[in-house]
Amino acid sequence: MKKLSLFLMLIASAQSYFAQSLQFYTGKRDFLPIEILMEDGTTKNGFAQDFMLPDVATFTYIGKSSEKSANLHRKEVKFKSSKSDATVQLIPVSGIKSLIYTNEDTQEKFQLDKRIVKEINNDLELEPEGRVLMLPLMEKGPINLYGYRSMMCKADFGDNFSSGSNGNEDHCQLMYVMIYLSKPNETLAVAPVDYSSLSPLDLFNMKKLYKKFYKAYEIVGADCPEFLKKVDEARKNEYFSNKTFKENKKESDIERKALIKGKKGAEAARINMKYRSELYTNMYKKLLDDYGKSCQ
Repeated sequence: MKKLSLFLMLIASAQSYFAQSLQFYTGKRDFLPIEILMEDGTTKNGFAQDFMLPDVATFTYIGKSSEKSANLHRKEVKFKSSKSDATVQLIPVSGIKSLIYTNEDTQEKFQLDKRIVKEINNDLELEPEGRVLMLPLMEKGPINLYGYRSMMCKADFGDNFSSGSNGNEDHCQLMYVMIYLSKPNETLAVAPVDYSSLSPLDLFNMKKLYKKFYKAYEIVGADCPEFLKKVDEARKNEYFSNKTFKENKKESDIERKALIKGKKGAEAARINMKYRSELYTNMYKKLLDDYGKSCQ
């Protein structure tokens, strides 16, 4: 579908076009309530700093990966046992298994799990070396779905020039949803495609990119022969394709337009963002459901 190809091409061009009007948060963040699950089985409860919503990342400048913008590659966590505590501990990520923190405004809990992330190369092989990231958990299951939304946001400096974008959905445009696949009790996570690193040439060969999606599922679900048959069937039917995207978008738009009718501003923007995000993540969920049905 032309719209999907155009959307992906914007990844390569939008950073340059909007560079003057966009900023990423560079100021110090508040300490947020957090539960830290350690590799040794112990738990630390307190407050941690320098966290952003785990499903939102924006670009600081051309060439910076969104994983770094979202601070997923952090090496340590700034921790205090209480907000009033003057002492800040630096807890190395090497000893951390998971981070569970709370959005004080909504009381929602967000979980990040440590994984060694590896990508699929152009030969459809798993790269030999990976990178350690704290991945935001999007959906639990026999195969967990990790990821975040990457956005381009208008600057909102307010009284503090360093604050940059406030991350509000009505100020942001969704660029893509970055996805990782991993079993709950494994250390490896597979990234089918790193959208932030795609070149214009990559975007003209979408079928080659779609092959990486199937390979990622084959690697993560290699323990279940019945599931591998499902992946092969999806490949033969070209499930990951512009056609599937178009069909899903048509179905999604019916519900989205019904909900957005009569709404404006931030309320309408939140509805649009929700459905646009789900449009990309839902494509991954079919095969995740197939694994659950075939292998449990």
